Amino acid sequence: MESHDLAEARQEARKILLDLAHSIDRRLDVEVRDIPGHERLHVTLTHGQKHSHTELSLQAVLAAPADAVSKHELKLKLKRVADTMLFRPMPNHRVSVKPVPPPGGQQTPRGVGRGRR
Repeated sequence: MESHDLAEARQEARKILLDLAHSIDRRLDVEVRDIPGHERLHVTLTHGQKHSHTELSLQAVLAAPADAVSKHELKLKLKRVADTMLFRPMPNHRVSVKPVPPPGGQQTPRGVGRGRR
């Protein structure tokens, strides 16, 4: 691609990514940077104080408006990045397991403290 055509393609990619991000969440901001020497884009999504990053192929972004499947795939990639940014991961409960006392509280010897029958 010629330098002028490449600049126009990247500008178009920025517009496509911004439209897709706004379709996910209106408060989602997008910053797109070129990766020198590659036809890839470094995309930063911002929601308030939270940030998340991903890399996308320039060709995949430019193909999105013409093909519904590729547009949906690109939107899902952006949504996955946004969701991992916004929501804390589930804690791994298997790491430290604390013993839990059996239900009913403390065990007493048979017939003691059970009250009237």
